Amino acid sequence: MTATYQMQRDLGWGFFEKLAAQNVMQVQSSADPPKRLALGERSVMADGNEYNIFEISEKGGPVAPIYATEGSPLIVGPTAMFKAAPNPNAAKLFTAFSFTQECQQLIIDVGGLRSVHPQTKDKPGRTPFKDIKVMKDDPIAVEKMSDEIKQRYSKIFKV
Repeated sequence: MTATYQMQRDLGWGFFEKLAAQNVMQVQSSADPPKRLALGERSVMADGNEYNIFEISEKGGPVAPIYATEGSPLIVGPTAMFKAAPNPNAAKLFTAFSFTQECQQLIIDVGGLRSVHPQTKDKPGRTPFKDIKVMKDDPIAVEKMSDEIKQRYSKIFKV
């Protein structure tokens, strides 16, 4: 939903109409396209996730990320805690730890994710985040437009 919102906002629905005319495979999970790509079922993926591409590539798989010059969708992973958490102090401590250099480096090195923490280092061989043009995340707009996005997407791709 988030990537579709960003792409339709920045590229227009015409992008999706042209994509649909190519009879692209539709899947339910962002983890599925990288796996199908690695298996040779497809030669390119237009959506999916970067961390699975890193995992497959870094194990010698036949895939590599390519970043669109128009911009790549950016999906931010929020952090929160329940208002009525049974152990609010522990939740606060965990949240604070999540933003340390140590934890942020861990999500880069092990999780294949990105971090904007100023003391983290990109893993060798990966395009530095600062060199990737990204589309702006806007969760409030996604929420407001979710029904419209679903309807329009379903109509274009007949799913």
